[in-house]
Amino acid sequence: MTHYRAAALMLAATVASAVPATADEIRIIGTGAVKHTIEALAGRFTAETGHTIIGSYTTAGVVTQRVDGGEVFDIVMSSDSSLRTLAGKSRVSGTPATLGTVRIAVAVRTGAPVPAVDTPEALRAALLSAPVVGYGDPKAGATTGIHFAKVLDQLGIRATVDANANLQKDGLDVMREVAAGRATLGITQASEVNAVPGVVMAGFLPASLQLVSTYQAALTPSGQGKAPAAAFVAFVTGPAGAAAFRAAGFETP
Repeated sequence: MTHYRAAALMLAATVASAVPATADEIRIIGTGAVKHTIEALAGRFTAETGHTIIGSYTTAGVVTQRVDGGEVFDIVMSSDSSLRTLAGKSRVSGTPATLGTVRIAVAVRTGAPVPAVDTPEALRAALLSAPVVGYGDPKAGATTGIHFAKVLDQLGIRATVDANANLQKDGLDVMREVAAGRATLGITQASEVNAVPGVVMAGFLPASLQLVSTYQAALTPSGQGKAPAAAFVAFVTGPAGAAAFRAAGFETP
């Protein structure tokens, strides 16, 4: 991460506290798990530097497909497995910087009864008693959806739950369905629970069924030559960024 911080210092020395004469546009593609935190940090970065952050957010699977398909971005913020795939195809450059790790949680609508989900047995009972369970559609490439489908298989209840499941393209949409009362329980990453009003966390998946995802940021060949892009990565992985990600439900380095 040293080269990112060096770029940030170079940029700071150039612009001091003023907006630069020529502001740049920094193009980002990221996952829904980091969307709200990055958007908040982007506003602060723009106010301090004048550089504009243009973000596009989707599932990790689609992030990988779009970058590998040739779409041009300066920064990719995705799961570590997604970035490993892209690094193997020379779609990202250098050593990725870690944003944080996040666990999968179970959420209910604010004011609804909160079931116990802390053991496999309790989780199984909660899922079977819920009229509608919402989670990310595995076919859409949602990290949590792919994992949770395996959890349902492990618990032996996938066919029963899926008969009335509310599948969405990503975790943010899952939480919106819970908030609207169209899903009784919603399963997604903790950061996406915290990002949507009207839902509360019932708890994390039990340790034996949990998936801890690491999210990272990496420059693309396009972004490698942009000091502002490197400076933004340094900013979101620095003290201000770490505090914002912790507030969003991440565990940070």
